[in-house]
Amino acid sequence: MHALRYLFLMSASLLTGCVAVTIQSNVKPDAKPDFQRILIVSRLPMQRPGYLAKFQTAFPTSYQVCSVADSPIAFETPDELIQRQQESCKSEVILTLGFSRNYTSGGGKSIATFNEVYAEMSSIATGKPFWKAIIETNGSAEIPPRQIVNQLINDGVIAGSVPADRY
Repeated sequence: MHALRYLFLMSASLLTGCVAVTIQSNVKPDAKPDFQRILIVSRLPMQRPGYLAKFQTAFPTSYQVCSVADSPIAFETPDELIQRQQESCKSEVILTLGFSRNYTSGGGKSIATFNEVYAEMSSIATGKPFWKAIIETNGSAEIPPRQIVNQLINDGVIAGSVPADRY
């Protein structure tokens, strides 16, 4: 079954030239606060400079989105970076993206690389998570923000729809 799923992911990415993404998520509805301000915290290694900015246009317009990268080359501690950005944006929840693991499948000419990213949304007031996800991609650890936002909408965590792509 897993081999079939990987074959599908690999085929889809080759045909479309895009990142194939599989998301498994879980919601704790009774812990979900009402919120409009979201802080995206990326703990992904080697992300492109414009990656986090894409989240600002991926969420429905009723949400205010700020972001911060927890970079190993930053001079501030991760807690200092997050605290400063959270205070500046007056964020109510934090969506954290962190690298989980990397693995390969197949062999010879049909080898494929997969990355697993862990995502968690938690309340700043309580510190407790109310949405968790494991996201698997082929090749890149950068998950398209619109796909994460679509999953949050499908799971009932946020309301609205993903704005039309401006390209």
